[in-house]
Amino acid sequence: MLTRYPALLALILLLTGTATPQGMGELGGYTTGSGLTGQVVDVSGMGISEAGIWIIGGEGQAISTTTNATGYYGMSVPLGNYTITAELSGYSFTSSTVQVQTGNVSIAQRITGYTTSTMPTAPIAANVTTGFDQSGQLYAPAGVGWVQGRVVDQSGAGIPLASITVDGFRTSDATDEQGNYRLELSPGLHRIDPMRSGYGIPPRMVFISSGQTTNLDIIARRTVALGAGP
Repeated sequence: MLTRYPALLALILLLTGTATPQGMGELGGYTTGSGLTGQVVDVSGMGISEAGIWIIGGEGQAISTTTNATGYYGMSVPLGNYTITAELSGYSFTSSTVQVQTGNVSIAQRITGYTTSTMPTAPIAANVTTGFDQSGQLYAPAGVGWVQGRVVDQSGAGIPLASITVDGFRTSDATDEQGNYRLELSPGLHRIDPMRSGYGIPPRMVFISSGQTTNLDIIARRTVALGAGP
């Protein structure tokens, strides 16, 4: 029955994170001729067109594409796990992760774009003490989560000493020599904004869950300083 209602099937696949056989053409707007597909939407659920998409592999390699008129994108990529981010002037975006499997179309969770007027915020967590329980599991007080990842250039090389702003507030955190970072935040949606001289780094949105770690890799573009002229 579901094959008669492709939009319903696409929604089920999207919510469950499952895949569908490749080569079926269109499935509720998702391009099934590609191994990886997804959609970028605004807070009302409308597709955002012409958004730049970065598909980041586990080794830091990055592939780029662009959303179509209804916010969908699709690309054939090697098997593996990927983080997907978007960028478009005037928006801050959440990110998505997906596993691409053999012979299937992997549908990534939707990426949501927030304008300044629609962006919710959550307070930064105060310094708290974490540790390990008797079973060796990491524990933390209720209301604390983490985001971690790498800030890399377009070749996948880490960018060291990038300062990090969260929800518009400068923190004391920065990336290490390999571009890695880890932040402890309160649950909710946060805006992560790394900054490094010589690079343009778009801010990212990330949702923090209590007691959980979210992975978020961020791609930076090297900027070119133009002279003032004669």
